[in-house]
Amino acid sequence: MCFLVLFALLLTGCGGAVGPTPVPTLVSASPSPSELQHIDLGVGYVPSVQFAPLYVAQAKGFFLEQGLEVALEHGFEHDFVALTGQGKRQFAVASGDQVLLAREQGLPIVYVMKWFQRYPVGVMALSDTGIDSPKALEGRSVGIPGLYGASYAGWKVLAHTAGVDETAVRLESIGFTQAEAVSQGQVEASVIYIVNEPVQLRQAGLEVNVIEVSDYIDMVSNGIITNETTIRENPDLVRRLVRASLNGLEYALAHPDETFAIARQAVPEITDENAAVQRAVLEASMDLWRSDQPGVSDPQAWLDTVQAMQATGMVEATVDVEELYTNQFVE
Repeated sequence: MCFLVLFALLLTGCGGAVGPTPVPTLVSASPSPSELQHIDLGVGYVPSVQFAPLYVAQAKGFFLEQGLEVALEHGFEHDFVALTGQGKRQFAVASGDQVLLAREQGLPIVYVMKWFQRYPVGVMALSDTGIDSPKALEGRSVGIPGLYGASYAGWKVLAHTAGVDETAVRLESIGFTQAEAVSQGQVEASVIYIVNEPVQLRQAGLEVNVIEVSDYIDMVSNGIITNETTIRENPDLVRRLVRASLNGLEYALAHPDETFAIARQAVPEITDENAAVQRAVLEASMDLWRSDQPGVSDPQAWLDTVQAMQATGMVEATVDVEELYTNQFVE
């Protein structure tokens, strides 16, 4: 299966809205609809195996056990962050840098469950370019989806932390065409999600080098966010959503074969022809999810994220780190 077609199926952090993702529920008994509390959970971009823990929580009835009917919405991450901050949504999935940017804009967002243990952004280049370190990007062309979102934050922090002279890098907005742009030589490197495009190109037989942001700084990555009003007025709702989501995450990690089967039901675009690549993406994603303390935020990682984004100029205001996150619904 051509990796260029597969790219459209994979998480990139933002994209056009395509509506809720239905997942068949596999439990034999569940509360009646009148007993359930409906939640729209914004998860970003399109249906993908990288949302497998949420599909598992739906299919295995973990949300239902908590009295929740959860519909997964797909669209722009920054839109979901804004809607959650404005109280028009109660929950979304977002990265720590987006929480920080939202708080600076006065949106009362709070990060309540850590999902990804490593920041998934990196820079990819074909091995024969010799680009194998951040400094090697100087004098080269680097593609990026756009000057927004986690990809841009990851790039800025990587460049600053690794001492890259950004004026010596030709940064080009290429949309979500990283795999094609790198493989066809349109750019010499590209900012990517480390579980997406590198997997595609390797499955297609190409050798690539990947420079991971997480090798240089422990940035806070994707997790579940809510707003201060929901925490204050309905803490039990937050606790139930977090509990069900963690159950889905832990079950997914413990049952990879079943998890992939559930993901195939949730993502119709996964076919027999591209299943091997999609399974590889799932396994790569699982490596970013594993933790001895699922869901728990590390205060030092939040401090490092704040300091790095302030150093790059993306954040200018003084930030109270303790307002950005809470572990009260996990511990």
